[in-house]
Amino acid sequence: MKRAALNVGMVALFGVLPLFAMGVVVADLAAGEAGWAFREAFLTAADAVLRGENPYPALTDPAVARGTAYVYPPVTALLVTPFTVLPEVVAVIGFALILIAAVPITLAILGVRDWRCYGLALLWPPVLSAVHVENITLLVGLAAALVWRFRDRPVGGGLTLGASIAVKPLLWPLGLWLAATRRLRALVWSISVGVILLLGSWAVIRFAGLVEYRELLRRLSKVMDEYGYSVYALALDLDVSDLAARLVWAILAVGLLVASVVVARRGDDRRGFMLAVAATIACSPIVWLHYFALLLVVVALAEPRLGPVWFVPLLMYFSEEITNGTTFQTAMTIAAAALTVAVALGTPSAASGKSLAMRLRPFSPAERSH
Repeated sequence: MKRAALNVGMVALFGVLPLFAMGVVVADLAAGEAGWAFREAFLTAADAVLRGENPYPALTDPAVARGTAYVYPPVTALLVTPFTVLPEVVAVIGFALILIAAVPITLAILGVRDWRCYGLALLWPPVLSAVHVENITLLVGLAAALVWRFRDRPVGGGLTLGASIAVKPLLWPLGLWLAATRRLRALVWSISVGVILLLGSWAVIRFAGLVEYRELLRRLSKVMDEYGYSVYALALDLDVSDLAARLVWAILAVGLLVASVVVARRGDDRRGFMLAVAATIACSPIVWLHYFALLLVVVALAEPRLGPVWFVPLLMYFSEEITNGTTFQTAMTIAAAALTVAVALGTPSAASGKSLAMRLRPFSPAERSH
């Protein structure tokens, strides 16, 4: 009887509750109360591209100050163009389903076989936020998982990383990891693919907005970076000067990059990669809640079965979704992310020398009983 009750409780917690949470998010999207990144930025830019117009806003456009302006490379707008032929609600829900599907695919690629991890991942606040906002962070996480999966295949790993950076230049620290682990052919492939896609996509839109693009990014950063979940924003909340706040941010970002390189050079590919993924968040000048969905890669690499580290990101339920909220909320969100990385790095699985093939093998009956 107790075992049956336990099984029912597990199904409710790791199965029913995640589906209900995602159902609420999809309902919000269908009602037009969410998905602003896809609706206002991606679809708007894709429509502009199809009309032969500049997809990028003017520097004085109010959308820049609201944080709803399209500021991605042209590749992203081009990839979204097929959605413009659909009714908006169909396009929005369809894109949400792609984002949701990216979660289990990412975990499967990284060797996670415990079904409870899949359910719990869908309950993470950053994951729910990524779908609710309809940003592409979950697809970036999927790309990171593929880079790890194909790390010893220069074409596959390099192509994936290069394409990801061309869509959203977030995973560039993984290039340093490739260099540190002497996977130089993959690094060359990533740089080549990234450059080709960037130049090619800008050529398609006749290089519209290219001259102003750097200034557009600077403008967006100036307007929005103090409202994100970064150590820079936290330092400003604590009345630290702008210069000192940027110095703290730089120290953390560089520290993680150096740690990733040092650990990787010592032969610990897994932990080096985990640190590189953490560095992608720390190096970003603007960090929204959904950026922490990238920690799925860190946690999955550290612990392929349900363990304490899978529960740590649930601490972010007190976080605001769009901006960083109070100083306490900002500090606790960053602390939760840091604790997730620390616990992940400390798990025995993170230091395991097992090959990916061994991690992907089915569990034996004896293993399943534990």
